[in-house]
Amino acid sequence: MTNSLSSPPVTAPARLAVERLTVEFGGGGGWRRLGGVRAPIVRAVDDVSFAIAPGETLGLVGESGSGKTTVGRALVGLVRPTGGSLMLDGQDLSAIGRAGRRGVPRRIQMMFQDPYGSLNPRFSVRETLAEVLRFHHIVPPDGVAAEVRRMMDLVGLPASLADRMPRHLSGGQRQRVGLARALAVRPSVLVLDEPVAALDVSIQAQVLNLLQDLRDTLDLTMLFIAHELGVVRYVSDKVAVMYLGAVMETGSAAEVFTRPAHPYTRSLLDAMPHLIADKRSRPPVLGGEGGEAASGCRFRARCPRAGDACAVAPPLVELSAGHGVACHFPAA
Repeated sequence: MTNSLSSPPVTAPARLAVERLTVEFGGGGGWRRLGGVRAPIVRAVDDVSFAIAPGETLGLVGESGSGKTTVGRALVGLVRPTGGSLMLDGQDLSAIGRAGRRGVPRRIQMMFQDPYGSLNPRFSVRETLAEVLRFHHIVPPDGVAAEVRRMMDLVGLPASLADRMPRHLSGGQRQRVGLARALAVRPSVLVLDEPVAALDVSIQAQVLNLLQDLRDTLDLTMLFIAHELGVVRYVSDKVAVMYLGAVMETGSAAEVFTRPAHPYTRSLLDAMPHLIADKRSRPPVLGGEGGEAASGCRFRARCPRAGDACAVAPPLVELSAGHGVACHFPAA
């Protein structure tokens, strides 16, 4: 189902601006291996727009399968958008040729969820960082060793770990190596895909504090992808809530977390763990499966407020400055 839902129009100045981004999988000449049935087209990202200013962090949240990781992968070129535009410092990345995109990886880097799977198990920390520096010609050959030491110090890794292999590092140390590798090419945008989901809670706090310090020190623009709202609230200036490929609600972190307007956003917040739980006053858990409705609002099959009007896809309307919601019955 095609849905015209998008977030509010992007505003200048923006370091990264995504306008009406669409990503589809399947269809065309694709065939399933079993049964010879043509694969249906799946719209993983449907008409999504947002903008992030220099030094700002946008938290992109939603359940598994909401399309948030696909958005991040489209930004770094790991998947090809079907439609829309990606603007980096005013340059439309979708309009430049393959040769012009060669410099893009240096400007947009991605940090992945798995701190072990994203590292070469045969390379030491020193070799991992040196390889990136040499490949991109970041520093002269005789300056690589000093730059490796600087990058390790930047992410809080002691020099004694330089010759260790990934299997001999803790999860937090591996994630710091991944962060150092991403920062080694001196990007302006960092896409963080569930960067602390695989870490212990105590280590999560350390990595999150490090990310905030680096953002301020290096003037980084960050897209922070996560399903844990507590983490997103801690690090983000703005939040966009996705469901089945589309943005349901967007606004400042303070606005979305204190005055959620969409039923889906409220359900995510209600599911957050609390230190003191009162079963008598706890709202009901969101029911149903995450399947898309045949028409209209894609959330209506699970929505406690759904009515006849929801048979028509709702536009995203602005409730207040910068706070938009796609719902026929938003919370007051």
